[in-house]
Amino acid sequence: MTTDSVRPARIVVIEDNRADVFLLERALKKQGLLYVLIHLIDGKSALDYIHRRGKYANAETPDLILTDLSLAKYSGEDIFREARAEKHLDGVPVCAWSSSQSPQDHLRLTELGVTRFITKPAGLDRFMEIGGVIKEILGSTQPAGTARIEC
Repeated sequence: MTTDSVRPARIVVIEDNRADVFLLERALKKQGLLYVLIHLIDGKSALDYIHRRGKYANAETPDLILTDLSLAKYSGEDIFREARAEKHLDGVPVCAWSSSQSPQDHLRLTELGVTRFITKPAGLDRFMEIGGVIKEILGSTQPAGTARIEC
């Protein structure tokens, strides 16, 4: 199978820290994933994407949504609630990623239907392991290659 016949995984990351997005991209590349990363910088953009409003009216359904918990205007929890209410996102893994290691956060997010809680590690080597977690969630054996869409 050639890379031309494989559709890249569409990964939406909702994160206001550009350094974390940079590290996430490095972690995904290290895993050899073929992906398109759609970076949404705040909760308002995320809700517009989820509800297919404005410039996201024709947005394709993503293969994974990865959301930081601490966002401006809307929280990660708000994003999870809205994503789980949208029929076109049924079956799409919605994951939280945060520096928080609070058991209460984990429990609350599980109750909201979060697929997985990914802790942002402090060290670079540990951060690179996130790529493996995402690859596992996607169940991907795709070849390497990337594209990035900044929104």
